[in-house]
Amino acid sequence: MTNLNNPLYSKLKAGNKSAFQELFEEYYTSMYFYACKFVDDDLARDLVHDVFMIFWQNKENITIKSSLSAYLFRMVRNKCLKEIERQKVRDDYNAESLNLDELAYYNDGIKSIIELELEEKLKKAMDKMPDGCRQVFVMSRFNGLKNKEIAEQLGISVKAVEKQITKSLKILRLELKEYLPLLMYIYFNGRDFL
Repeated sequence: MTNLNNPLYSKLKAGNKSAFQELFEEYYTSMYFYACKFVDDDLARDLVHDVFMIFWQNKENITIKSSLSAYLFRMVRNKCLKEIERQKVRDDYNAESLNLDELAYYNDGIKSIIELELEEKLKKAMDKMPDGCRQVFVMSRFNGLKNKEIAEQLGISVKAVEKQITKSLKILRLELKEYLPLLMYIYFNGRDFL
């Protein structure tokens, strides 16, 4: 039945409260279960109530071209998707806030638990490097020397320095694969570390 021929739709547009009550009783449960496919139970209840409120408040301006039920379910879906997007933005903001709180430790010169744990992991990984390899790595990544400067100080070729750095980076990538993004940010401020 199209909405033009649907007496409930006509009554709703005219502001009939008993028609609205009938609509609510007929569709609430199925709309709630539909919303639960997108969001948790409590939020589903709230969103479905919001949909009914929006529908009632805009009843005179609503033009439904398909069926009334299709229109209501589309409203529920859109409301749920908007809420999911809003939560994602909020979660991203909260994650960013947590990162900023954590970084406040570094700016204040106080070592956080995460930083101490990373230092320990880095030391253990570096202990697995051969001595020459570790020495070249420290000179390059911690002391900021260029390959040519390292070669001159150690009396080896630039090619040998490059080989030692490649070897040390391979060891670190393997040993610290879970910690690389955080390690790069904390110790090297986004510079090329690995």
